[in-house]
Amino acid sequence: MEQSTIELPAASSRESVEIMSSKFESMINDISARMNILIQQTCESSDKHHEQCVSISNDAAWEIERLKLVMEKCDDLDLEFAKIKRISEIVKEFKRRIAYLEKEV
Repeated sequence: MEQSTIELPAASSRESVEIMSSKFESMINDISARMNILIQQTCESSDKHHEQCVSISNDAAWEIERLKLVMEKCDDLDLEFAKIKRISEIVKEFKRRIAYLEKEV
């Protein structure tokens, strides 16, 4: 951005007031235009960041759901292993009884 210096004309003339007013208005317009550019850039950056956050959030939600399914499957497997352990205990008890009955016969 180009910086301009304002030269102060003679204070007594009406023309100098108009020149100052024109320069001031030009400066205000330049500042306003720069502010509008900055506002637009800020909004674009904010929108992009928001989209990235939403995407990350959606990905995290999907991963959480996937992890819940894996945990449910692990719980099912744990239950099946508990059943197998119980069946193994029952079989051991039957074998012990059969061995006892064979000794009595």
